[in-house]
Amino acid sequence: MNILVAEDNYVSRLLVKKTIQKTGHTILEAENGKIAWDLFLEHEPDMVISDWMMPELTGIELCTKIRQSDKKTYSYIILVTARDTTTDLIEVFEAGADDYIIKPFKPDELRSRIKTGERICRLEQQHHDFKSQLIKKNEMLDKTLADLKTTQSRFLQSEKMASIGQLAAGVAHEINNPIGFIGSNLDALTDYMKDVDHLIEKYQELKNRLTKPGEAVSEPIKNRLSKIAAFEQEIEIDYLKKDIPDLLTDCKDGTLRVGRIVGDLKSFAHPGNDKQMLIDLNKGLESTLNVVYNEIKYKADVKKDLGEIPMVAGFPQKLNQVFMNILVNAAQAIEKKGEIKITTQKQGTDVVVKISDNGCGISETDLPKIFDPFFTTKEIGKGTGLGMNIAYNIIEEHKGNIFAESKLGKGTTFTITLPGK
Repeated sequence: MNILVAEDNYVSRLLVKKTIQKTGHTILEAENGKIAWDLFLEHEPDMVISDWMMPELTGIELCTKIRQSDKKTYSYIILVTARDTTTDLIEVFEAGADDYIIKPFKPDELRSRIKTGERICRLEQQHHDFKSQLIKKNEMLDKTLADLKTTQSRFLQSEKMASIGQLAAGVAHEINNPIGFIGSNLDALTDYMKDVDHLIEKYQELKNRLTKPGEAVSEPIKNRLSKIAAFEQEIEIDYLKKDIPDLLTDCKDGTLRVGRIVGDLKSFAHPGNDKQMLIDLNKGLESTLNVVYNEIKYKADVKKDLGEIPMVAGFPQKLNQVFMNILVNAAQAIEKKGEIKITTQKQGTDVVVKISDNGCGISETDLPKIFDPFFTTKEIGKGTGLGMNIAYNIIEEHKGNIFAESKLGKGTTFTITLPGK
């Protein structure tokens, strides 16, 4: 297998090279994005491992150009970067990358990602060969080939979501420990400040008593007390006594919010969880909102009307993925500032979830196609056209229904119905 390594930092490039050499693959090197693109056109490598930030051409731009090229066989793309927000992950995969690895990484981690890429490349090659044979034999088998491609694309997406899940679980674990001792220290500091505040009050009582007219106090002591009173006024001691507890409370509230986000991130990811369980969809929606908060907060106000609903049997990670896809699409459909409304209710024995936005809407021509694989209204390189197809398949797997209503310039509403327990 030929692997193209695009990295402008010599030390990082050397580390990637040494890691790949142990796998026995052929290596092509590029010190910037333009050289990488020229090497790609000349050699058409099976795999590309590229840094995100490079001169001449960024990793995202290189990835987009590769996906727009007319290369006949599939090139598996891994982007390497220090970025790790949800928005960054979405940008990586919408550009057409297959995997994403965070700096600094361990060689064993990169080798395992390369092995995953090898498996997927083999599957892609097998699929390509099989498709060619079927087309030659009979054009009537086109539908079967399309179904196979859809299944394979879902497998690729599952691999990506598994990687994101592992990343999310790792990040959550790393954040939990420092947040724990910060919260504990804030509790202790709050108690200490109560004692300090009480001591300051006693000092002030003594100062006030000694400065009363007629109190027998020596002149040096009077001067010291006068300086203390002036310093108290300078630092606004009464304001500090009132503001410090408020600041500590704000810090404590902040750590609690971070803790909730970490918990939501872990419940959203659930890496390796392939067992059905009873799910509270209201909690799943709240968790997903926390995970995609950065994507939504500048685009829309979220209004929630979550009713009393029965539990649903299913896979929480998959259903959260459906909610995430719809919410992110809703935010992207809003040009400036809009509104996203989420409602849940019981309807007979079913649970109904509605997610509405007042964004740009979908045309009558495109609306029937939104659940088709590879259909997208976004610019080339901005979307794969798999998100809503995967959402449709997940809801179908849960014995439910999903449909959309939309008007251009007015907005879109997705309605999901799932059997309750």
